[in-house]
Amino acid sequence: MNDIQELLNAITWHHLAFIFALAFIAIFKQPLSELIRRTTKIGKEGLIAGSAPEAQREKSNPEAVQQLLDVIGNSIVITDIESRVKAELTEKGFNTDGDTVKVLIRHLAGTQLLLKFEQIHSLIFGSQIFLLKKLNEVAGQGKPLTFVNDHIDYIKTIYPSGLGEWTYDQYLSFMYGRLLLVRHGDMIHITNLGVEYLTWVARNGRSENNPL
Repeated sequence: MNDIQELLNAITWHHLAFIFALAFIAIFKQPLSELIRRTTKIGKEGLIAGSAPEAQREKSNPEAVQQLLDVIGNSIVITDIESRVKAELTEKGFNTDGDTVKVLIRHLAGTQLLLKFEQIHSLIFGSQIFLLKKLNEVAGQGKPLTFVNDHIDYIKTIYPSGLGEWTYDQYLSFMYGRLLLVRHGDMIHITNLGVEYLTWVARNGRSENNPL
C-alpha cells in the first residue's frame, strides 16, 4: 500500500502530459509524418510547410468531438482543470486551438481528477467522509463551526488512541489542504471538488468505511 501511495504522490502533471504526448504521437503518427514530408524550411519562425492536399487536411467533426468529450463528461471542477492546463500550455507557447487539442485536454483533466480522487481516498478517514456527506446535504448553506467541532469531539471519543490528542485544526487540515472544505467566517462548506469526490465514491462503489 505504501509503495502504491508513493507512486501516486510521485505522479505530477508533467508525467501525465508525457503519457498523453506519447498517445498523441501514436494516434497522429501519419499526420505528423505528412507534416514532416511537406516541410520545406526550418527557421526562426519554426516549420514552414507546403499546403496539404485538401483530402488530407484535418476536417472538423463536431459529433465525433462531442462523443470524445462526453466520455469524460464536464463539470465545474473539470472546467477549472482545463483552464489551468490551457493557461500553462499557452504560457509555454503551445497552441491550444483545434478539436484534437480540446479533446486531449479534456481527457488529461479527467485523468488528473481521477488521480486526485484516488490519492484522497487512500488517505481520508471514514469519519471525514461522513462529515463531507453531512455538509453535502446542505451544500451552498454550510454547517456552523460548532457542528463540525461537535462531530470531531464525538469521533475522538470513539477513537481515543488514534485521534484523542488531535486538535480541531489537525482533523480538518487534510480536507482543507485537499480543497474538499472551505471556511467562511463561522460556517464550513463543502467545495465543488468535495461534491464531485463523493459522487465518484458512490458511482464507483468505493468503501466509505475507511479507518478512523
